[in-house]
Amino acid sequence: MRKLVVTLTILAVVAGLAAGATGGPGPRSDSVDGPDPTGETPEAAEPAAREPPDLPEQWRRTYGASGDDIFADVARTDDGGYLLVGWAGGENRDGWVLKTDGAGEKQWSKTLGGPGTDRFWGVVPTDEGYLLAGRTDDGGAKGWLVEVSADGEVRENRTLGTGAFYAVERRASGTADADGGASYLLAGWTRGDGGVEGWAAELSADRSTAWQESFPAPEGYDAGYLRAVVPTDEGYYLAGKVEGDSDDAWALRLAADGTPDWQTTAGGASRDDVWAAAPASVGGDAIADASAGFVLAGETESDSTGPRDGWLVKFGPEGTVEWERRPGGEGTQWLDSAMRTDGGYLFTGGSDAGPNASVDGYLLATDDAGETRRQRYYGTDGWDKPWPAIRAHGPGYLLAGQTSGGGAEGKDGWLVRIGASAGETATAAVSETGTTPNADTATGAETAGTSALPDTTDAPIRGDTATETATSGGPVPGFGVGAALVALAAFAAALLALRR
Repeated sequence: MRKLVVTLTILAVVAGLAAGATGGPGPRSDSVDGPDPTGETPEAAEPAAREPPDLPEQWRRTYGASGDDIFADVARTDDGGYLLVGWAGGENRDGWVLKTDGAGEKQWSKTLGGPGTDRFWGVVPTDEGYLLAGRTDDGGAKGWLVEVSADGEVRENRTLGTGAFYAVERRASGTADADGGASYLLAGWTRGDGGVEGWAAELSADRSTAWQESFPAPEGYDAGYLRAVVPTDEGYYLAGKVEGDSDDAWALRLAADGTPDWQTTAGGASRDDVWAAAPASVGGDAIADASAGFVLAGETESDSTGPRDGWLVKFGPEGTVEWERRPGGEGTQWLDSAMRTDGGYLFTGGSDAGPNASVDGYLLATDDAGETRRQRYYGTDGWDKPWPAIRAHGPGYLLAGQTSGGGAEGKDGWLVRIGASAGETATAAVSETGTTPNADTATGAETAGTSALPDTTDAPIRGDTATETATSGGPVPGFGVGAALVALAAFAAALLALRR
């Protein structure tokens, strides 16, 4: 009888070990019918379309005094905070630089400029600090460049010529000049023989001027302005507007040395305007792929549903319009920033169709074809305008701009953190770039955006769930290494008992 009991014990333990071997840690099958008896791998089911998440507001901050204060661009800082640029003051505005920590608490602020009106439109990180671009009116409008250290110390303050810079973007090392350093492209307007012309200037890694080019408006137009830059693996895409009998979108493609490959326009019989741009695709080295083209964002009154709609135009690599969208609907909408995400695009702007009084911040998430996936509003009881949008530290996004509500004195700089809370764990990695020059991004990127793309996550926009941790499964839940050792010990004891 004792031998029978021991034998049954041995059989039970062996059965348990076999069950643990087939049902231990590893991927779980969701198949109801089990493995295919033919041994062939079944075709993968087509994944269900995911709705982007709601991107709830986490916090908001206002900064400024009694004048007209605004943020026109923002960049992430290495210490987990943010550097914002714009302008502040009354009739004689000055360029404004403000540094916050990751929670939006102000760490320092300063204004720069002379007796005239001065503005910063863009900011991009450098290896030693930050490059600020804009316009100073000391003796007439001039393209303005200021380099500051991480703590705000001014290292260089200079002008580059007549006009203004509305955008600055960094082109990543490996696609830049022969010494392997990054380069920087500035875009805006200048005065030429034909009047106001588009203007672009590239700076080398040491911020010396590599080249400058002006671009007269196409035939039939009186003036041209460049407001957005998309650095690519082959050069640059530029975007802006041209003025004539009607204002239209203006798109250009440049080689790395500034030589224009093509230029074209898009628009209808009424006013159309462009404020930002983003690449249509990002390559394996996290650099915008020129062969995919790019997307412009702005506003249109041509064939609009309301007085003015948001406006998206996708250009292919040869300058042909591949699609055009007019998101918004009733009321007035415009789009000021553009960002490429893993699942499509993210745009921000303003709208008077929101739930609050006056104008609210407007966020639009689309798929790759520009079709609307989600719209959301952020705002106060006053006038609210998020200008740039960038990827925040951790999951989520950061919107910056201007508000007249929420206790603002006059109009104040406005900062809003949206998406998952900073403590939530992010999931799949993504690269994104875009511009928010608005006269933009990124960041690029970014974005505004930058072409030196950050390693971030797109969980807030894609809505992916956390990657599943390998768990126990099969007939013996929890049968892991410890349980196997216990079973082996019992098996050995049983063998000894049989020998007695």
